[in-house]
Amino acid sequence: MIRSRPGVAFVVLLFGVNACGEPIPSGNQTTGVTAPVSSASREEAISASPQAEYLYNPAGKRDPFKPFFQTGKVGTSGVIDMTQPPLQRWDVDKFILSGVIWATEVPRALLIDPDGTGHAIQIGTYVGRNWGKVTSISDDAVVVTEEYQTLDGELVVNPVTVHFPGKDTKK
Repeated sequence: MIRSRPGVAFVVLLFGVNACGEPIPSGNQTTGVTAPVSSASREEAISASPQAEYLYNPAGKRDPFKPFFQTGKVGTSGVIDMTQPPLQRWDVDKFILSGVIWATEVPRALLIDPDGTGHAIQIGTYVGRNWGKVTSISDDAVVVTEEYQTLDGELVVNPVTVHFPGKDTKK
């Protein structure tokens, strides 16, 4: 059984009636009546029609993709990116070595970050903002090796040693 809706029938009827008859003139068609145009206004219309191309200059403007509010904490070395893993939020020299378990098959160490949180690490763990990797753990120090390229394309390997606090690092 088919039900008819009066609202649908009215809309179909309304559009059907509008479709019959003379075409509706658009704003682009001329009606045959032309107004006299002076030569001065004709020149103004011709000179105003081609528009200058706009070029965006970002100098002095804020980055539109940067969030309005900082998502990190402000530390001694600037803003800390809280989206990074905890061991990669600070530079390697900001960590303090707290403990070492080195007489096992897999040596481990405990690094304390500037916030006071301890992190257990082992060889191969990434530490620091420059993607340093733990390369050795001894009974009194942890060596983190950072690799980066200079502008000349030269590979620089920078080993950073983290000692226990108060221990004399010069021998």
